[in-house]
Amino acid sequence: MRLCIPNRLEDVFLALDRAEMTLDLAAIDHACRADVRLVLEELLVNTVRHGYPDGRDGEITIHLEICSDIVRLELRDDAEAFDPLQHEPPDLPGDIADREIGGLGLHLARSIASDFEYARDAHGNRVVIRFDPSLSDEPSS
Repeated sequence: MRLCIPNRLEDVFLALDRAEMTLDLAAIDHACRADVRLVLEELLVNTVRHGYPDGRDGEITIHLEICSDIVRLELRDDAEAFDPLQHEPPDLPGDIADREIGGLGLHLARSIASDFEYARDAHGNRVVIRFDPSLSDEPSS
């Protein structure tokens, strides 16, 4: 699946639905599909909400493929530079009511993925995430 969407929240949900259909057609198990959807949603929503602070129009390209029993997700955007690998993990101890809002989704996304890469080039941000369905919590059907 290859899809380009504008940097609008309503288009994020279109991308999530398309990804779900692609994974379903490839017979990827439910647990891995849920992992991919969670990571994709977190990254897309963060990009839309935080990547374009000046309010300009932008484009996000999503490429989802299944090869050799690995699900590969690539996201490219023309947003502000942001390396998710440099983002500090949240301090989890303590009362959740005392925590600052934010930061958990990205931490969760990085911990779910089998592999997580980031690069910045002249065209913008590029994130590649790989998921191994055999490592999910649910056996394949």
